[in-house]
Amino acid sequence: MLCSAKLQQFFEKTKFFRIFEVMKKMITLILRKSVAFWLTHVGLFLTLLFAGLGTFEHQRLNVRAFTGLPEHIAISDNREFYHLPFRILFKNFEAEFHENGQSKSYKADVVLISDDTQERTAIRVNHPARFMGYDIYLSSYDQRNPTPEYVILLVIYDPWGYAKYVAIIMLLIGLFLYIWRLKFAENSTIAWIVLVAGIGFCFIPLWGYLFDGKNLIPALRSWWFVPHIVVYMFSYAALSIACLLSIYILSTNSQKSKTKNQKCIHSSINFTLAIGTMLMGIGLLFGSLWAKEAWGGFWAFSLKENLAAIAWVAFLGTLHFRYFYKDRHKTLAILVIVAYLLLQLCWFGVGLFPESWQGLHQY
Repeated sequence: MLCSAKLQQFFEKTKFFRIFEVMKKMITLILRKSVAFWLTHVGLFLTLLFAGLGTFEHQRLNVRAFTGLPEHIAISDNREFYHLPFRILFKNFEAEFHENGQSKSYKADVVLISDDTQERTAIRVNHPARFMGYDIYLSSYDQRNPTPEYVILLVIYDPWGYAKYVAIIMLLIGLFLYIWRLKFAENSTIAWIVLVAGIGFCFIPLWGYLFDGKNLIPALRSWWFVPHIVVYMFSYAALSIACLLSIYILSTNSQKSKTKNQKCIHSSINFTLAIGTMLMGIGLLFGSLWAKEAWGGFWAFSLKENLAAIAWVAFLGTLHFRYFYKDRHKTLAILVIVAYLLLQLCWFGVGLFPESWQGLHQY
């Protein structure tokens, strides 16, 4: 018995035992977490996992289909030729234009032919066709002739596509549950301020479209358009308020940090940081689902997308810092400001780079 007691005391003094105790506490803490915690963290992990696995089997091919000629030869971005397991027969093309000559919408009627079946369908922007495990998008068309002689189709093969959808939906549900769990009653005043500011922020990108919506280009004529932008604008409003309150915290005397007013401000920062970060993640996922529907991929690694992801990760890190260090208010305020500066680089600073001058993110 004496030997056993000494052996236990020896292990208790070692680093290994202390690491084991820390891991034990972390596991206990994780097991006590809510459904929202599991859905967001597992969903984010699976989203990144399936995105990585999908790169190995993902195929992105282009097909030029001429009227009346069945086509099964596709070309990859690397100029490699592939034989599709089916043929595409281009039948007819219809296009609508705005008064200024800009495209409003266009569609191609095609017949998809395999060895034992035929399927006639209309492919439009934001409305791809699916056949034999492939997603087929209308990419472009012959603009030299009034009656186009050919269309260019984007053919995507992604066996991990459905797994990515499941992971993204898990993550979305988790983020919504986190918002649902926020204490709106205890932060009613700041919640109303976020609501009013969010409505105001929405007018910045949507002003021209609300009063001249008929001039939307085909890619923007999607039901994802308004939700994606509105959610983002509300997140920007909430995070802007968090940044302003953080600047106020840093400008005040630290001796007053325990006053009732200061505690109210700290609570408001925590609330706006949480709701802004969750909404930003939802907006990011809405955008990825829209991109998949319109262009065949969840993520195009454009400058705007990458900066948005970096800004979100910065706010996620700040949110986790707040969770682990609840009393370090000034450090939290500094992190909020730094993350917000990254957000400004995504929102306004991206326009300084020529890469962003063309595309749907120029606002």
